[in-house]
Amino acid sequence: MKATLSLTHNCNLNCPYCYSGKKLKKNMSFATGKKAIDFAMGMAKPHERLEFGFFGGEPLLQFDLLRKLVAYIRQREKMRFNPIDLNITTNGTLLTPDILEYIRQEKIGLCISIDGPREVHDLNRKFNNGVGSFETVIEKIELAKSSVHKIQVNAVYDQDNINTLAETVKFLIELGIGPIHVNPNISTAWDNVNFELLEKSYKAVADLYIDNYRNGREVAINLIDNKIIVFLKKGYDLSDRCGMGETEWGIASSGNIYPCERFIGGDDSNEFCLGNVDTGLDGTRRCSVLKRRGNHNAECATCSLQRYCMNWCGCTNFFMTGDPRLPSIFLCLSEKASIKAANHVLNTLKEEKLFLDHFFRYLVKGRQCLENNADKEKVNGREN
Repeated sequence: MKATLSLTHNCNLNCPYCYSGKKLKKNMSFATGKKAIDFAMGMAKPHERLEFGFFGGEPLLQFDLLRKLVAYIRQREKMRFNPIDLNITTNGTLLTPDILEYIRQEKIGLCISIDGPREVHDLNRKFNNGVGSFETVIEKIELAKSSVHKIQVNAVYDQDNINTLAETVKFLIELGIGPIHVNPNISTAWDNVNFELLEKSYKAVADLYIDNYRNGREVAINLIDNKIIVFLKKGYDLSDRCGMGETEWGIASSGNIYPCERFIGGDDSNEFCLGNVDTGLDGTRRCSVLKRRGNHNAECATCSLQRYCMNWCGCTNFFMTGDPRLPSIFLCLSEKASIKAANHVLNTLKEEKLFLDHFFRYLVKGRQCLENNADKEKVNGREN
């Protein structure tokens, strides 16, 4: 289960595609944060892995609060049997040696947002004074590389730079960080989607991926890895699918509860607000949201790629079509292109040892988690 705490609506950048709403000085209080943590732990099943994410706005603007909340989580963790993971998603500009040392000591996952080389990154990720943030982010990434073992990066692409996606990925690989997450801007219209351009761009990323493995360099790119894992599993599991309002929660700085952090926005949506940490969940609203999960497009049900397609993500669908149950044309074409690109990689590298070792670790880790949870169920007499 995943719970994301939005520590603030404020940010020192002004990215036009941000889905976190207007940059307001609305910060979470420690009392609200503790109740949010209690809420998430109360919703988790026994022994279920529980992930807490710190988000914003820019969460490092509230670093003192973050430290207090992590201490509270560690305190509560001692009284529970749930394994707990922590992560921070940040624009990276506020990282300091002290913050990085704290992240390292607490074993907090670090994800830094960087859209690519300067000309790509500075198109959208600007400070509030209009100056691009690329130089600062690069400086902080280099600082982080000397302190933190693993740094994930998130890059957003849209119609303005989809044709240079492979160049962006190459730049991020050469930075020496990863896994690399490349994700489309879900708040743009994606008018007149060019399927040939999508195929060409994703194929270029696939070829770059292949070249790195053939040169002895292990890389992890979500566009490729996620689909190969799904191929090996023979399709998405039920547990992989959108858990909004059931296994995923977003908690606004006010304490309002949403079915995913993307739905928090400016914390002014009655449509997706499911309650508050002070008053609990509104059962009627929650049932309404749960009914709006999944894919209700009849055409998708008959598609030969349906089991490998991520057409069920409620927040992605909502932001692109206005309905959590209906995927957009762009998502359909993007999924087809990514499935084709990943299949090209798998067929090309399926005999390569480094590539096989890369995915063996994925699968072994996943199997061990399942086996550990099953063993704990037996010990506690919960096996059916």
